Amino acid sequence: MIDPLIDLEQRASHLTLDEKAQFALHLLESLEASESGDIEAAWRDEAQLRLEQVNRREVILLPADQVFDDLQRRLN
Repeated sequence: MIDPLIDLEQRASHLTLDEKAQFALHLLESLEASESGDIEAAWRDEAQLRLEQVNRREVILLPADQVFDDLQRRLN
């Protein structure tokens, strides 16, 4: 009898890169859900908080081009 993990590894080795990424994401999400509770709800709460901060003008918004240019300069 084949070990289920070995069988799964062999079958996964034949997946495309996109399929492997999708499968890996599924595995990671299954770990997070069991360890961290409702991740989706936490992200929704965080997004709502950030939107409220923007609406109250508590944060400074920057154009994406500027953010990426600044990041590129820091990395070089």
